[in-house]
Amino acid sequence: MDYFFASCEKVRRYYEAPPGVDLDALAYVQRPGAVKEGTPFFLGPDMRPAEPLCSFFLELSKTVKAKSMQDYAYDALDLVDFLEELDPPTDLLSATEDDLLAYREDCTELRESPDMPATWKRRRVTINNFYHWAVHTAKLLDEAPYHRRANGRDVLSWGATNELDVRHLTFRQWRFFKQVGLRGLLPDDRVDRAFRGRSPLRNSAAGELAITTGTRLREFSCLLDIEVPAPRRDGSPAEVPLQAIAKYGLPRTVVIQDPTLREIDMYRRTERAAMVRASARALSRRREELFVVTDIDLRRRKLTGILDGRRRTFRIEAIPAETRRRAVFEGDGGLEPMALFVGRGGRMPTKQRWEQIFDEAHQRTLRIAEEYECDVVMPEQMKIHDTRHTFAIYMLQMLTQLILREEAERLREGGHGAFLVDHISRNPLLILQSLLGHRRPRSTMRYLRYLRNTNALVNKAIAEWNDQDKTYVDYASAVVEREVA
Repeated sequence: MDYFFASCEKVRRYYEAPPGVDLDALAYVQRPGAVKEGTPFFLGPDMRPAEPLCSFFLELSKTVKAKSMQDYAYDALDLVDFLEELDPPTDLLSATEDDLLAYREDCTELRESPDMPATWKRRRVTINNFYHWAVHTAKLLDEAPYHRRANGRDVLSWGATNELDVRHLTFRQWRFFKQVGLRGLLPDDRVDRAFRGRSPLRNSAAGELAITTGTRLREFSCLLDIEVPAPRRDGSPAEVPLQAIAKYGLPRTVVIQDPTLREIDMYRRTERAAMVRASARALSRRREELFVVTDIDLRRRKLTGILDGRRRTFRIEAIPAETRRRAVFEGDGGLEPMALFVGRGGRMPTKQRWEQIFDEAHQRTLRIAEEYECDVVMPEQMKIHDTRHTFAIYMLQMLTQLILREEAERLREGGHGAFLVDHISRNPLLILQSLLGHRRPRSTMRYLRYLRNTNALVNKAIAEWNDQDKTYVDYASAVVEREVA
């Protein structure tokens, strides 16, 4: 079975009309009501749509984003291949409970690399979604081939996903990672002439932004330059509203402290300026596929420009990630990218590129620490998301300490204890949930359990951060004052 994913970009680049066919393919795939970007479709040996998968994913595309549809498509294809190899072969609509149980056993036990619980959970979601659609929407089956309880459990349930692995960095670990890994310096802060990494100031500024705001990879990497202001004379922080690039589209405000703004501004005036100049020619060749902004209204926080041949206006925080990646404007030297963090050719670095940057930086810190016999012990594993864990742990501890201190001072001065509404409105967990953009309190509660188990370690790390850097203290104090107001 052949499969493809709907892509306006690939149509724009590679489509050639067959002889005798007069079709504006790009306009066709961009017309109102067209198949959504990233929707998978499947073709049989006769090059006709393979059902029921095509209809199922067409329905799924109404509510699921392209990346998730891609994962579900690969899972569905894997299941189809497995069913075809059974003796006798079967298909999705004829599969029995025993067939699906055999598939679970194959995935979780018999394969060369068995699925982890989280991977099987995703495959099970694909299966459940398909049979729910086949029974209740498409009416292809009278009932699913397996029983599902009211609580969501069924015979396909297997394993338990691991508890959140909260890896966080001490101040010394972060500084070593930032200076040695991302910026390419030596432990004594001298320049390492053997360092071959690109854009050290960009990578360092992005890392600092992530660890001092708790933003996710997609959130900080998709910021536009106009969203992050220059440092202010009074040293006050800047507030940046997020929406479209936040997880689940949950709106929240991120506060960027003055030291981070200054580091970003240094990158902006050096590396970024050079990259913008160098990318003008490459961007001009891609003008037709870009979002060329013609008007920037910072007071109303709106951008207007030409996207896919149409005039469009967006609120800045409501611009989707993919559109942000294509956003440019006409500068003095030609087209200039609007991205804050710019990569080669004027494009935003991709998720895979950022992961590669951090992984290479981590490997470098391990090597340098061993070569120079440094007394800082770097973690054996590290991911970009660990910066978010670091922010969460330290902010939770700071918020808790500040609120307890204020409560003690109020009682010492003869005042009454806090009312229930005060405890709710100033609950450190609820504040942290808002700062991190968690949809459920359960996600934030994981950090509380982690703090209870490693309280001594965290207290020591907190003290170390506070001795060196006031970012978390300032942030926590400002948040508490805002909640009180």
